[in-house]
Amino acid sequence: MSTAYRRALVIGLGASGRAAIRLLTAMGVQVHAYDQREVVDDAPAGVTLFLGTEVPCPEAFEDVDLMVLSPGVPPGPHRAACQAHAPDAKIHGELSLALEALGALPTVLITGTNGKSTVTSMLGHLLRADGHTPFVGGNLGDPPAELARAVLRGERQAPSALVLECSSYQLETLEPGPTAVAMVLNVTPDHLDRYDSYEDYAMTKARVFENVAGLALLDADDEWTPRFAPLAGARLRLVGSDFARIQGEGPGDALVVDGQTYARSALRLPGRHNAKNALFAIAAAQHLGVSAATIRGALPTFEGLPHRMVFVRELGGVKYFNDSKATNVASAMASLGGLRERFVLIAGGRAKGDDLAPLGELLRRRGRGLVTVGEAGPRFAALAADHLPHASAESMAEAVQAARRLAEPGDLVLLAPACSSFDQYRSYAQRGERFTEAVLALE
Repeated sequence: MSTAYRRALVIGLGASGRAAIRLLTAMGVQVHAYDQREVVDDAPAGVTLFLGTEVPCPEAFEDVDLMVLSPGVPPGPHRAACQAHAPDAKIHGELSLALEALGALPTVLITGTNGKSTVTSMLGHLLRADGHTPFVGGNLGDPPAELARAVLRGERQAPSALVLECSSYQLETLEPGPTAVAMVLNVTPDHLDRYDSYEDYAMTKARVFENVAGLALLDADDEWTPRFAPLAGARLRLVGSDFARIQGEGPGDALVVDGQTYARSALRLPGRHNAKNALFAIAAAQHLGVSAATIRGALPTFEGLPHRMVFVRELGGVKYFNDSKATNVASAMASLGGLRERFVLIAGGRAKGDDLAPLGELLRRRGRGLVTVGEAGPRFAALAADHLPHASAESMAEAVQAARRLAEPGDLVLLAPACSSFDQYRSYAQRGERFTEAVLALE
């Protein structure tokens, strides 16, 4: 692992910026680092710091041949001003820098508005079941630059493959080498405060296809697939076509991927959206050489991720699921829309300004009841109006009790808030933990 860089400027001292600094230092690169904060606790050693200005001062750019932009640096005037000070410098993000440093490894790039963490984790699980030693990270888990530094220093072996969840922020600065598998799971409006338009956000996602050398995957039903398909080229296969599909409806339905059939009942994750997530993960695993027999054995042992449609318990014929990570309407719709059972929804929190109308329609068609919480509770309650039994709650424990009263045997109770948690909780994780505690306390 060698470098042609002499001096780098790392812009932003969050987790990814610090990881980039540690990698660059291990590579022998001189590092300048900039952050808008006037004081940075535990500043990295051996780095020249430039702090507390709107834009880095001219001295920060002196002899810089590489700039590493943290995800928190959005497109726009600030980034343009930085690039104008060092027009000949290479631009990387932490993810892109790590990929360059690691060199040629089988790489899977996974993006989408919803489901990417589940697909990333499931693919890593399937590869490990086949004896592979993948690195599973990116926007999920450890920064790839930490992996690259550890490999460079001989602290760990290079992985057999890189399975990388990519946010749109990371894709803005990505320059991938040849990619074994690239996929966009779906695109719905998100982060529109960062981008000039919905189209700008969507086309940033499509950057995963810029150097795909193996398999490209898109959802046949996604509205952006016709725009993305030419970028994926001849390597494109569609999930939701004969190549990869959910076959049948009911207890005996199956997942079919490139001629191989898997029992959908093997999945421990409920909902049609998770069945589709599994199709993406299985298609990538098969492309990387994992046998159908191994995949069949591994699917039932994948338990999913915390606070993403996690089964908590069954009580009185009602199943309770924690989907606290559903922090916008699109992600809540993805979870609820794929259910066969009727459900009682616990929703609300700090609203993001999403259109609630699609959720209201789904509640009227499939919902058993609605329990509202948090600042946005009244907005959600209006969805039920005279169409659906509903209640409001001041606490999560009260919400769970109310949901229990509304549910009937065979129903599901779901926490899928469609809002952020910051009106009542530190994070969606804490909110999910309170839900789980309340469900387990039911008698």
